[in-house]
Amino acid sequence: MADNPVLELLLRRLEVADGGLDSAELATQLGVEHQAVVGAVKSLQALGEVIEAELRSTKCWELTTEGEEIAREGSHEARVFRSIPLEGLVQSELMHLPSGKVGFSKAMSNKWIRVDKSAADGPRVFRVVDSIEDEVQKRLQLVQAGQAEKLAEKERNELRKRKLLTEVILKTYWVSKGQGLQHKRV
Repeated sequence: MADNPVLELLLRRLEVADGGLDSAELATQLGVEHQAVVGAVKSLQALGEVIEAELRSTKCWELTTEGEEIAREGSHEARVFRSIPLEGLVQSELMHLPSGKVGFSKAMSNKWIRVDKSAADGPRVFRVVDSIEDEVQKRLQLVQAGQAEKLAEKERNELRKRKLLTEVILKTYWVSKGQGLQHKRV
């Protein structure tokens, strides 16, 4: 057992734990992969009654790759808004920007921008408001900070429809002292 430091740490933490430990929380505290803690739990289970481990499934939310990008750089619609100078921008130029096509319709439906079709050089896009609040970015940053429960279900569903957020099932163990460990004191 001495050759597995995670296993040793798990046993030491169990000795002083009040009731038990969550394997995911322990992995975070130790700065190791959750799988390393799960391996230690399974090794101890193989020894008999050293520990008791109850498998638990928890729903949680994770950002997709695009969701992570938006949490960092802002939503497509906010990027479209920020890319429009005060004198406006020709719509065809806007559509060639990385977030142009995706962000244009959302920025329009948010009433952040408008199109003037009478411009001599083709339809021109102008800002309608002076500033915006990027709610999509704020919501994704909440999820990133582990506070997805602060979002309303409707907000989470909207982010999921936009493929910025995904629901995952996290399998963890609740580990407590078994009969064999309760009698032994370190």
